[in-house]
Amino acid sequence: MKNRLGIVFCFGFILSACASVETRLPVPSPTQLAMETGSQEAEAFARYLKMRKRLDKVSAPILAANAELCKKNRADFGVVTHAKKSYPKHLRAAASRHLGAEDSPIVLLVREASPGAKAGIRRGDVLINAKGKPISAYDKSLKHADNVHIRRAGMDMKIPLNGDRVCDYAVALKMSGAVNAYANGKSIVVTTAMMDFAGSDDELALVVGHELAHNTMGHVRKAIWNTVISGFATRTTRPFESEADYIGLYYMARAGYKLDGVEDFWRRLGVTYPKSIVREKTHPVTPMRLLAIRLAVAEVEAKRAAGTALLPNYLPGKRPDYGQ
Repeated sequence: MKNRLGIVFCFGFILSACASVETRLPVPSPTQLAMETGSQEAEAFARYLKMRKRLDKVSAPILAANAELCKKNRADFGVVTHAKKSYPKHLRAAASRHLGAEDSPIVLLVREASPGAKAGIRRGDVLINAKGKPISAYDKSLKHADNVHIRRAGMDMKIPLNGDRVCDYAVALKMSGAVNAYANGKSIVVTTAMMDFAGSDDELALVVGHELAHNTMGHVRKAIWNTVISGFATRTTRPFESEADYIGLYYMARAGYKLDGVEDFWRRLGVTYPKSIVREKTHPVTPMRLLAIRLAVAEVEAKRAAGTALLPNYLPGKRPDYGQ
């Protein structure tokens, strides 16, 4: 018993000896804290929605202008859906409060002048399949549909409309402080930090075009294959990054975005993250990317002047089968 009391005494002495603050700190009331939390949440999700609209506005023309260059197409109605699982776990309750996110997909936004907008689809509508179950805007049943079934205020209705033919890759926005964008062979993801970094829509189009090129050229699959056949000794991706820069520029050019000065995106990235100026790891260094994009811009402009098709210069026998 004495030993136990001694241990308790020593432990209590150690705790009492812990350093602490030396001032009387002001403590907000629970009501004040709840109000400020709600205010910050509302502002954060309003910012997210604004970015999501911008990403959809910029990416839609790229997916449409290059549909003939994508092996897989789908019908696009200009509708973006979301669900609670679209957001990080710790933000799902807030997404429900401020954006109306539910457990199953629901319409978040409808692009202006899109087929969905013209047909009268609204934010808050629920897209449903033939069995009456909620589905996302990227559901397989809508790939070649000429009509959409929706549920509004508990009532089901059928809306006939013809979607635009676009590349079959979903474009998503991810809440993250990392300046990043990536493709996984099936979709494209752009972070909120990248949305902030891409100062103009033309720069954002450069990013989206780059990620679309990763998907259309099968870079994810090729990188995995190279890793496997090397015995997992190496993962060569730099050539694929350079090719995505090159082809992505064509994709944005075909969608009508301005190319003048767009290569400065890489200068700003290098200045912001100096390591990328000299360190070549999974990606080429930023000076190389800037100069290569500048040369690609000159190539595109020369083709425009000559009236030739805006298609990348493929190696002999390497031009993809576009499925036309």
